[in-house]
Amino acid sequence: MSKDFDFTTEYTLNKPFFEECYDQTSRPSTFPKSYLKAMFFLVFGVIVVKLDLLPNSYLGWFFITLSIIEVLSVYFKRAWWVWRQTYSTGSDSKVIFQVDANGVRYESAANSRSIAWDDIDQVQQSDLGFIFHIGKQRQYISKSCLNDEAIAFISEQNNVSSSL
Repeated sequence: MSKDFDFTTEYTLNKPFFEECYDQTSRPSTFPKSYLKAMFFLVFGVIVVKLDLLPNSYLGWFFITLSIIEVLSVYFKRAWWVWRQTYSTGSDSKVIFQVDANGVRYESAANSRSIAWDDIDQVQQSDLGFIFHIGKQRQYISKSCLNDEAIAFISEQNNVSSSL
């Protein structure tokens, strides 16, 4: 691949894109770890209600209700995230994505961001796209809007950055 590679494409931020983005970048939740906070709230609430530690049991029932809400937030995490993104101000807007020898660039009506290849710690490739790891952040780009040359170039940049 030549170092003067330049590829530009456009895609829409819509519900299928958000679903793909969440599925590819989210970390799966594990049973005991994801529900620890809910279990703590439930145990604390039951202790307060059963042992009559306070004159009324409102605080105990509050924590029991809070534990139920926490369980629902873990269980419906994907649906909640996709819904928030779908009804955000950036939804249904066009994004111009550019890949070149310097890095990647996202540009939409709301914002623009340039990421140099040196700033990207890792490029993780999945069946459906690429995940750019930048510190603790992850940026996703779907392969559906890329051509074969752009996919090969991004993969090559991943090999170059991982060999340094």
